[in-house]
Amino acid sequence: MSLPIRLNSKTPPSLAYKLHNAAQVREHEAAAAQAQNASLFDLMQRAGAGAFKHLLERYPLATKLIVLVGWGNNAGDGYILANLAHQHGLCVELACADPARILTGDALLAQQLCLQAGLQLVSWQQVDCSKADVLVDALLGTGLRGEIRPLMQNIIEHLNQVTVPILSLDLPSGLDADTGSPMPVAVKAASTVSFVALKPGLVTGIAKTYCGELVLDELGISHAFSQLATSSAELVSWASLAPLSVRDKHANKGHFGRLLCIGGNRGMGGAIRLSAEAALRSGVGLVKVFCHEQSQWQVSTGRPEIMLNIDSGTAALKAALDWCTCIVLGPGLGTDSWAQSQFEQVLCYVQLSQKPLLIDADGLNLLALKKAQSTHLSLPMCIVTPHPGEAARLLDTRVKDIEQNRYRACQDIAQQYGVVVVLKGAGTVIGSSQTNEVQVCADGNPGMATAGMGDVLSGVIAAMIAQGLVAQLAATYGVCLHAAAGDRVASIYGQRGMIAGDLFEPLRTLLNYQ
Repeated sequence: MSLPIRLNSKTPPSLAYKLHNAAQVREHEAAAAQAQNASLFDLMQRAGAGAFKHLLERYPLATKLIVLVGWGNNAGDGYILANLAHQHGLCVELACADPARILTGDALLAQQLCLQAGLQLVSWQQVDCSKADVLVDALLGTGLRGEIRPLMQNIIEHLNQVTVPILSLDLPSGLDADTGSPMPVAVKAASTVSFVALKPGLVTGIAKTYCGELVLDELGISHAFSQLATSSAELVSWASLAPLSVRDKHANKGHFGRLLCIGGNRGMGGAIRLSAEAALRSGVGLVKVFCHEQSQWQVSTGRPEIMLNIDSGTAALKAALDWCTCIVLGPGLGTDSWAQSQFEQVLCYVQLSQKPLLIDADGLNLLALKKAQSTHLSLPMCIVTPHPGEAARLLDTRVKDIEQNRYRACQDIAQQYGVVVVLKGAGTVIGSSQTNEVQVCADGNPGMATAGMGDVLSGVIAAMIAQGLVAQLAATYGVCLHAAAGDRVASIYGQRGMIAGDLFEPLRTLLNYQ
């Protein structure tokens, strides 16, 4: 997925986007508009016009629209769009959640424009949504508080049963703008035009399914708004990151780090092999794997560049830890006595040596168990990379709770464990115990939901650390590079059938031609 399109702006789409919650937009949009000599009604007109422009671009053959409106400012945007579509010669039906409700303010002005133009306002139950070419969702905006009313739930459930594409204004109705959680249902839009600023709830987790194609229209007030509103979240992509530094001509392999990958228990050597090879393709100088003796052939066959250290006791692991500059712990590790022995030795070592450590997979399950047994855990230079299930174990909660607010879950893990967190999934969230700022990755696609992708990600991030990036920056670069590589594979071969090893070649290409 590329970054959202910026309508009404010449800013290139490679720029990172600040995310602003609904309260910030409500608080500052009037002052930002005033600074640009515009009123809130001017913004409403720009919003309706921008959404209509997108509708014409996305659905050029559409001749019949049904615009579903509520009674707030989001409805006002819908009325403006309906009036413009009517003037354009399209067949427009206006369907209201409650036609008897009297509007106020700018929404009333927008409604009056439609009525003066000859459009009729009818109840949503009087229209046949299946007969439209496009449905426009202008029911609920960012002012939603708590669960939506039964009337709106009924309308949304009805819309989601229709196969006609839906264009949502600002956000899909029923979706929490800040968390992306349905309240408890939300419109499943084919596309969404967000106004003024991107809301954090629209770019991660299940919300990406509800939003469809996400478009941003800043309504001409982006500069003034950015001067007023602060942000602690940012949407980033590989294209938005600064290029990595050029390598010195006299450099040798020692300049680019020595990575130790620990895992590969009996029958699980493939996971640690993927991490190791991904790290090599991401530019690390030297990679050594410390694995169970029964996994040595699975790790080393066909890739002689990976050095192998077979478990032969505490001294061997200590020597490997002394050798490296960065550690990956967890892929294929398991949770048996062998795994626990390696885990405990590594944690004791890094707490004394302060070497960077990335924990993934079974290492996270062992970390959750250790945290439950002791509150005295210090991992100052550690990155953890949980998927929602592992995150739930780290926080002793349910996956449902993680997905309801991925931002809060990321920050809770960061604070409880004192680490940098990569909460994987659609719109991966990156946070740190050292700062309240988070990044959300815009790249990636559903084809990457396959075995071994997390192991590859661990190797990519660790390679960034080994080459000198600090932990949170390494996490951001690694996540975006990994996701962009997946997008490159999907663009050539499609999403279905993608495997983790497919990312190795595009990893190298993207690094060298950033």
